[in-house]
Amino acid sequence: MQLHSLARQPQRQRIEVTTIGGPFDRLTSVLEEFIPGDKNFINFPETFGVAPRTVSRVVEREVEVKVPARLHISVMDMNRFNPYRPGGGGIGLALGIYFRARVRAVTKPEITVNGERPLIVRHFAHVFKEILEYPGGFEIELFDHKRRHVGLGSSSGTMCAACIGINEALGRPFNNRELRRVMVYNACEESPTGHDYLIRNFETGIGAMAGVHGGMVVGSDDAELIYRIPLPETKAIVVIPDVPTLKDEYTGKDTAAEAEVGLLLRRARYLDARQCNTKAHLILLDLLPAMVKGDLRAIGEAILDLTFTGSKRAECEQHGLCGANIFHYIGLFREMGAEVVGMSSVGPTTFALTREPLVYNRIIKYLRDHGFPSSRIIETEVDNLGARIIENSQERNYQNEGWLQG
Repeated sequence: MQLHSLARQPQRQRIEVTTIGGPFDRLTSVLEEFIPGDKNFINFPETFGVAPRTVSRVVEREVEVKVPARLHISVMDMNRFNPYRPGGGGIGLALGIYFRARVRAVTKPEITVNGERPLIVRHFAHVFKEILEYPGGFEIELFDHKRRHVGLGSSSGTMCAACIGINEALGRPFNNRELRRVMVYNACEESPTGHDYLIRNFETGIGAMAGVHGGMVVGSDDAELIYRIPLPETKAIVVIPDVPTLKDEYTGKDTAAEAEVGLLLRRARYLDARQCNTKAHLILLDLLPAMVKGDLRAIGEAILDLTFTGSKRAECEQHGLCGANIFHYIGLFREMGAEVVGMSSVGPTTFALTREPLVYNRIIKYLRDHGFPSSRIIETEVDNLGARIIENSQERNYQNEGWLQG
């Protein structure tokens, strides 16, 4: 009976994606499927610049974590994307939309996972057991924010909540920078074949930076956090336009990896190859000085320019009518007075940030007057605290740790 069951198990696949990143760039990227805990797909700390360590003693301990979702405003250069290491850099911020997890370290060396995104959660439980030589097990329950494949980081937030919870349950063996690197060098998501396999994904590290630290972040290649600021008293209006690319949200699929890989490795990389100098100029000479000054409107000016440049343009265009479905809302919110507007990740989530109550009310009134479904409007604010850990009714976070080196 057991042999018969094994014979019927779907064979793992290799997903091959032809890459065209420029006139002289022709190659094929291969994403291999694997089961959670496959040791061939676990990267150890010493391979990414973190000193190895062990947790050899089991202390039964339970923690709860609450991690904000992220808006991924822009990638710096998709030509640095690689399924085997984080790259590309980017700009992001944390939103008051949350992932929640409960993690218990137990003596019994088994891993029990309940809730949502169990393949990702189970894999990271195995990652921590392997890299720390931890002899015990885990009981984990995790719930995401229910908004998948729309640009709100459902996969990166799941990884972040699971890793923070496990790290805390084990007594915080990794500081914040080390934890971010463990996360992004082992990043994965569900395979589009739907056969309970995982694949590597293309990771910038922005989700980990925003999730751990909150506020607005700028990250560079190799998932290094370059700068972070809080955006106090900043309201966020998040809308999910009804575009053709939303179909995956209603199919029950946990992943949109196949379509996203095709976009990221083709037209988006081509546009970044042509315009990465312009993007670097905008970030270094316009965005970063505006962040240093805390000038929200100047931040918005730089982000608006980036929206029509390079890979972000390609991401907007994929939603139909050469991007008109997305640019309509970006232009609308900007003309209504919002200081910062844009689209998150590959979309279609579009957002407006403002500190002006009149602007906020004006946008909400327009959306309601024009029949925009309330289920696709999220009213929230920028989260400036980042991950919260609750243990024995006491809450703590990472704000007392330096965001550069921990």
